[in-house]
Amino acid sequence: MRVFDAALIGAGPAGYAALTAMKGYSGSLVVVTGATSQPFEGGPAKIVSVAYERREPAYLAERTAVSGDAPPMFVAAEIGGLANYWGKQLQVYDRDDPWGQGRFLENWRAYREACDAVQSDFEVVGGVRRQKLENGFEKSAPRLLTGTKDEPGSGLRAMANAVEKRLREMPDVEIRNGRVQRIETEQELVRLELDDGTRIKARRVFLAAGVLGTATLLARSLRAATEIRFRDHAPYTINCLRLARILGSPRSYTNRGNFNALTLKWKQDGLCKLFASVYTVSQAPLSMLTTRFGLGPHFRGRRIGRIIDFVQPVRIWTPKTLVQFHHLPGQDRIEAIQTPKPDMDEYLQHLLDWLASHGVRSALGITDPGQGFHYHRLTLGQRLEPVDRVVRSAFDGKVRVIDASCLPEIGCPPHTLTSMAQAFGRVRHDMATVEAVKEAI
Repeated sequence: MRVFDAALIGAGPAGYAALTAMKGYSGSLVVVTGATSQPFEGGPAKIVSVAYERREPAYLAERTAVSGDAPPMFVAAEIGGLANYWGKQLQVYDRDDPWGQGRFLENWRAYREACDAVQSDFEVVGGVRRQKLENGFEKSAPRLLTGTKDEPGSGLRAMANAVEKRLREMPDVEIRNGRVQRIETEQELVRLELDDGTRIKARRVFLAAGVLGTATLLARSLRAATEIRFRDHAPYTINCLRLARILGSPRSYTNRGNFNALTLKWKQDGLCKLFASVYTVSQAPLSMLTTRFGLGPHFRGRRIGRIIDFVQPVRIWTPKTLVQFHHLPGQDRIEAIQTPKPDMDEYLQHLLDWLASHGVRSALGITDPGQGFHYHRLTLGQRLEPVDRVVRSAFDGKVRVIDASCLPEIGCPPHTLTSMAQAFGRVRHDMATVEAVKEAI
């Protein structure tokens, strides 16, 4: 059996960042993409709609029930990860936001350089036209991933295209489509067991399976993983009438083809305490609307139309929208043990008061637990130890978690780019250590 110098589990945004950090790497690498030949049907309306528009099934795996009436949670099961369906925003955290300072990114300049490195091959628009509004709010064009430099119009296929390009550039890489079921140590190596029964051996492993994927994999691999917790954001959604009184006509800021049209921020002492995405429904595909109303995806290629823009949805993240999850792998169930309470959220109230003062009418809703796709802060065991520490001890430092599992805290803006920067920093650090050891020998 061949022994690889390194293995990468996962081929989503964190996996892409890892491959970017390994540019010029001459060792052998195996990438287990997470793809499955038996994806689950269904899923959130947007995921179903995007898959329908692409004429492909929604590649989702490891469906896990969530307590209460919340929909189940899924793991992405294809190259590109959930970025193929969701997470179109690449937001750069400001200096005072929690961008993950530590041994892998020691200062904000290093963080910015890592962000630049992992997005250099992407086509990103927006993040400009910033304008100060009343009550401390700021609006700007959203910073959206619209494609790659090679394929600027690839849209939600961009992450997958970028990963595939990186893989073609690697001099000694083997790609395995499948899911890792278990990780074990074997003498000086790490052994990966795949869902089809095959095994892979490597000297070093980078785990980028996504928070839920990482949690379920470690639950199967470690006795200490009896207690698993992680966090998400469950943003509020308000449907607004007469929002133009504050923001102007949607026609003045709509991004053609992009449902996400405008970004609102409110800061306090340098920290972003409220991040909101304003949507123009006219740019949404009709298939998403029909799916949301339980009719299934229909009318491929058609958009809803401007007549609907008199109602504008706004999705809102604050420090109070954090959700705490308790993962019970033995019961194949996830419990939401801490959920947002809108009536106790002063940041949300600040926004609602401002809207009401201008005669904007709004109806408030809350995202179901687990459907925010901002997973982070994975802890294991009765002591709720950070996943980093548990994995380092269990596998003698040969396995490194690099996805958002290792972020102890995230801010209100989407954290995809920050998670990628952290993955880049971690892999770059380990690769530099390997090269230093080689030179010493």
